[in-house]
Amino acid sequence: MELWWTSSGDGEPVLLVPGRGDSSDVYPRSFRQSLTDGGFEVIVFDPRDAGLSGDGGDASTMTDMADDAVAVLDAAEAERAHVAGFSMGGLLLVDLATRYADRVRSATFLSAMSPDPDAGMGADFFAEPTADPIDAWLRVMGDTTERDRAWLASELDASAHRADARPEAGLRHQEAAFRSAWPALDSLGAIAVAALIIHGDVDTVLPVAHAEALARGIPRSELVVRSGMGHIPRPADWASIAPLVVAHLTTASQR
Repeated sequence: MELWWTSSGDGEPVLLVPGRGDSSDVYPRSFRQSLTDGGFEVIVFDPRDAGLSGDGGDASTMTDMADDAVAVLDAAEAERAHVAGFSMGGLLLVDLATRYADRVRSATFLSAMSPDPDAGMGADFFAEPTADPIDAWLRVMGDTTERDRAWLASELDASAHRADARPEAGLRHQEAAFRSAWPALDSLGAIAVAALIIHGDVDTVLPVAHAEALARGIPRSELVVRSGMGHIPRPADWASIAPLVVAHLTTASQR
């Protein structure tokens, strides 16, 4: 199976791990640019079954998907990297930071899932796909404006030109997760690197309880809860998140 990846910028590497059903395009171009402008090499990849990457098969697990992320680091010749995980990518990041602790320099959790079974799922976690992807994304972004809709339409259009839509990816990733033994809640205590946890207080996919569980469990963690932000950050949210992430990466690089 082939995995599509690319990198941009110079400096210490940062690997951006997408969430359930997402391609690398879930991280907007402006956010990636902020990281490269901050002095980092940004590595993005399409997970199996998504974007330009290959078919992961019918027996893949979340552990396989975490191993894919390490394979991308190997291909990029990145011995150690800062890693960010979005949504289900948060669980992959927990797995990476415990099984591959020597490969992870710092951790950033964005709207991320935790291993806490009591954190629950929001009303939109199992929402059926809609005919209009713009409406589906807007529904989980919190309060949005027409400017947000226009921005989202541009992002999704660029994504569609890069790779054909693969609507089955979400279900396949979800099935891979449910085939797996999820990281244990107490494994969070073994994460030795500094962690930044950013979550919206109106996330209808993964409640903010997931962020709180990550913050309680990871010894060196900082929790930022953004008012009005849903599961998918709006343009203004990404603009506010980016400098926080750059500062976190910079501090971690100096340790």
